[in-house]
Amino acid sequence: MLLARDIKGNIWADSTDQNGVELDFLELEWFDTERRIIRGFTVEGREIGFKNLGTESLFDGDILFETKELRIAVRILPCPCLVVRPKNLLDMARICLEIGNKHIPVFINAAHEIIAAYENPLWETLERAGFTPTKELRVIERTHTLRIHQYAVVQHKITLANGL
Repeated sequence: MLLARDIKGNIWADSTDQNGVELDFLELEWFDTERRIIRGFTVEGREIGFKNLGTESLFDGDILFETKELRIAVRILPCPCLVVRPKNLLDMARICLEIGNKHIPVFINAAHEIIAAYENPLWETLERAGFTPTKELRVIERTHTLRIHQYAVVQHKITLANGL
C-alpha cells in the first residue's frame, strides 16, 4: 500500500511537466473529499492510504502521491445535481435559504450557478418557490460547508474561592 500525507499540488493548476510520468487517479464521490483519512484503490488497482494534514478539502486534480515515475491524483466522479441559475442577488439569497433550511451542502461556481446533489424533495421545494431548477450530471467541485466539530484544545484551570 502506498502511503501519502498532504496534498502535493494540482495537475490542472500546476505548470509542472507531465511528460514521462504515469498518471493514475483515485476516484472519489464529492462527499468523500472532506474526509481526513482515505483508503482506496486507484483506477490502475494501486492501494493508497491518504491522511490529509491540511485544512483544505480535496479538489479535483489534487496530487496525493508523487514520485519521478508516478503521480496519483484525485478525480471527483460526476453525480446527478440540481442546478439553479438565479436571476438576481435576491433570488440567490432565497435559493440558498431554501437549500440551507434542508442542511444540504451547496456549491456556487464562477458562473453564479447554485449546485447541490439532486434530491427530489428539494427539487419540489424550489419549483413551488417559483424557481426553475435543472437536473444535470455534474462534478461537485467543492462545497462550502462549515467545520462545526473542530475545537481548540484549551486547558482550563478551576480555582475555588475560599469562603473565609
